[in-house]
Amino acid sequence: MSAALAPLEHIPPAPSGEAISDDALRMLELSHRTKNILSIVQALVHQTLREDRPMDDARRTLGNRLVAMGNAVDTLLQTAWQPADLEEIVRAGLIHHASFEGRVRISGAPIEVGAGAAMSLSLVLHELESNAIKYGALSNHKGVVDLHWEVDAAQEPATVTIEWQEKGGPPVSPPARQGFGTRLIGSGIARRLGGTADCRFDPEGFRWSLSAPLAELAS
Repeated sequence: MSAALAPLEHIPPAPSGEAISDDALRMLELSHRTKNILSIVQALVHQTLREDRPMDDARRTLGNRLVAMGNAVDTLLQTAWQPADLEEIVRAGLIHHASFEGRVRISGAPIEVGAGAAMSLSLVLHELESNAIKYGALSNHKGVVDLHWEVDAAQEPATVTIEWQEKGGPPVSPPARQGFGTRLIGSGIARRLGGTADCRFDPEGFRWSLSAPLAELAS
């Protein structure tokens, strides 16, 4: 079910000096969002296809990344492109979640996530899920993943911490080289949200955490 687009907050005046109509505002907003989405798609295609992997694997990886991104777009459309609930964005990114029912345990307080952060987080969570399926806790029949987030309102500014903890999988070790996915879940998401990201290959399982200002997630 589609929803109406919300108007842009800052639109330059019309050249004639006349007020811009609501329809024109919506078209400007749609154009802006479409260009943003296409830029992300272009980056995904470029980065995925340049990785040193067989073409069939690259196509499959690219397809799954685009599905995760498309799910995030669908979720945002349900809120008229206004901030969406973090849990909805999480489930949009975890495209194989239903295949591991009960083994990916999701919990956290209600948090609203803006469109830009939602896109980035959905891709990061998809990457974490893919790695867990290939190498980590979801590569066997007993491993589990705990995904939890919380807000520390006592900090200034208020900070959100998201943690992905794998348990019960095979021994893990850092990758021999840093590909697009590794950069995405590390410096990429940290830079996008003005926070810090940490990856640990602990004996009990891979652990990833992100700390970022609440205001950045909502933007």
